[in-house]
Amino acid sequence: MALRDSAGVVRIERVDVDSAGVLTAEGAGVGDAEANVRELYRGRVVVQPHKYTGPQGHYLVVTNPGDTLHRIVFETDGQRVVKYRAGRRPAVDFVEGCG
Repeated sequence: MALRDSAGVVRIERVDVDSAGVLTAEGAGVGDAEANVRELYRGRVVVQPHKYTGPQGHYLVVTNPGDTLHRIVFETDGQRVVKYRAGRRPAVDFVEGCG
């Protein structure tokens, strides 16, 4: 997702992944079990109900201590990751993508 700032500069703010095989640095990706993501990011994951598929579906929101600007958001069907996004806030928090 590219956004234009108030000065007119366009920056890549977020990357969305909806296919298996593209992994995070910790090794998580589409198709992984929720439990695996929770284990890989233990202590840094907040589970929230998915806007469209909750209460079964979830958002697994991963943050790093001391970094309030970046995060990873895994979307699940309640059991497995169906897609994820990573980037800077506020773009990474937008539920809808750009296309």
